[in-house]
Amino acid sequence: MLRSVKRTIIIAVGLFAYFSGSVAAQVTIAPTALFIDEQSRFGTFLVINGSNQSQEVALTFEFGYPATDEEGNAFMNYDDPDAESRYSMADWVRGFPRNFTLEPGQRQTVRLTVRPPGDIPDGMYWTRIKTTSNPVVPDVDAEVAEGVQAQIVFRFEQVTAGFYKKGSTTTGVRFVNDLSVEKEDDMLVVKAPVERTGNAPFLGSMFLTIRDANGSVVHEERRSTTVYLDAVRRLEVNADQLEPGSYSAEVRFESQRPDISSSDIVRAETVSGSTSFTLP
Repeated sequence: MLRSVKRTIIIAVGLFAYFSGSVAAQVTIAPTALFIDEQSRFGTFLVINGSNQSQEVALTFEFGYPATDEEGNAFMNYDDPDAESRYSMADWVRGFPRNFTLEPGQRQTVRLTVRPPGDIPDGMYWTRIKTTSNPVVPDVDAEVAEGVQAQIVFRFEQVTAGFYKKGSTTTGVRFVNDLSVEKEDDMLVVKAPVERTGNAPFLGSMFLTIRDANGSVVHEERRSTTVYLDAVRRLEVNADQLEPGSYSAEVRFESQRPDISSSDIVRAETVSGSTSFTLP
C-alpha cells in the first residue's frame, strides 16, 4: 500500500512589470519616477494591492539606466562600474518599510530617505527602485490533499526610477553623428546617435517629422524618451504609408513630457537634426 505524502512544491517565476496582462496589475506603484532634492532628502510613493489576494512586497535598490546598442535596440544597463561610481545613489537610499504584506485593496506609503556623502559634486544621481510582489504562500503545515500538491507562485518585479538632485543641475542632448534612414523589410528605420551634456539625465520628449519633397508633413509622432549618457534613438515607421520619392526626416528633443512634472525636469535647449532620403 502506498503511503500518503503531504508536500508543497513552490515554483517561483520572475517577471518584469511591463509583462502585459491583468495579472501584472495586481500591485501598482505611483508615481513611476520619484524626485528627491538636497532640501528635504526624503520622498514617498504608494504601493497598491489591486488583487483579491494578500501580497508580500519587498524593495531593493540597484544602479542601472536605460541604454541602447549601436542599432538603437534598448536594454537596461546594470553593468557600468564607471557610471555607477559617478552617479549611483543606490547605497545612500533607505526605504521604510522595505518588506511588508498588503491585504486585498490595501495600500502602503513607502518613505525613502537619502543620506549622500557630504563631498559629492553638484548634479543628479539615480537608482532603480525594484518592487517585487507575490501572493502570500500558505504555510507548508496547512492541511493539503493526499499526494503531491504543486503551487505556482508568480513574482512580479516592477522597476521605477529614483533621482536625487544636488546643487546646480544642467542637461542637454547633442547629436554625435548625422541621422540615418534605412529601409528594413517593410519598415523605415530612423536612427539618431546622441549623447547627454551637463550633469543630469535628459528626461523629455522626442519628435519625428517626415516631409515630402514639397515640404508637406506626411508623418509625425512624439515619444517620451531619456538620455542618461549616450544612446542611439531608434524610430520605426511603416514604409507602406510613404509613396516613392524624396523626403526629409527631422528628429527633435524637447525637455518636457506628460508623465513628469515640469518642476522635476531639468530644463534643456531644444535641439534637432535632419537628413534627406529617397524611397525607390
